[in-house]
Amino acid sequence: MQRITEILNSIDIVYLYVIMGVIAVFVILFLIWALFLKRRMGPPTEEIINAETALSGAKQREADLYAQEEYQKAEDSLARAKHLMAGKEYKKAKKAAQEAIGQTRDIGKAIEENKTKMKAENEKMFADFDKQVDDLKQWAAKRGTDTPINVPPKVQELVGKWEIIKVRIPDLIQHGRIRQAHDELKAIEGEIQTQRQDFVVQQGTSGIQR
Repeated sequence: MQRITEILNSIDIVYLYVIMGVIAVFVILFLIWALFLKRRMGPPTEEIINAETALSGAKQREADLYAQEEYQKAEDSLARAKHLMAGKEYKKAKKAAQEAIGQTRDIGKAIEENKTKMKAENEKMFADFDKQVDDLKQWAAKRGTDTPINVPPKVQELVGKWEIIKVRIPDLIQHGRIRQAHDELKAIEGEIQTQRQDFVVQQGTSGIQR
């Protein structure tokens, strides 16, 4: 013990501090390296969370309505990342999560483009359907009167339904609910076409032009 004390006393205190400093640096570097390896080799928890946040933000911008294909791809990538992480395939899981994040970055542009395109389609469908229903109403009335003649109940029901939609669609478009307006127009499209065709056949004429 005395010998050790003598050795320590013989060492310059400055050198002692230097040695301790070097040891401390090595310890810090080792810890950093260990954390790096753990993060690199461990589960990509942070990447999964970032991907979930990106998808949540995209959904708030209505990507699931106006950029369905792009949104679905990002969702699929995230689901694959979670599946791979559960199977402890961390490297592949991280890559899939990063793909999901990258796919959400391009969604904003797709939303605006598709929304504009859908709005134009809505306006065209609305004008076309309104004319078709008007043609149907005119054909179903006696010449020079507004009294219906031999109008099937389904046609009368269709006309009444369209009068409601005719007011509703412009309001939906004005308030930015483009997808809802599109879906409602698509829902009645087949009915309008079928009733027009059936009524023409029943009347034995081709007076309503396609």
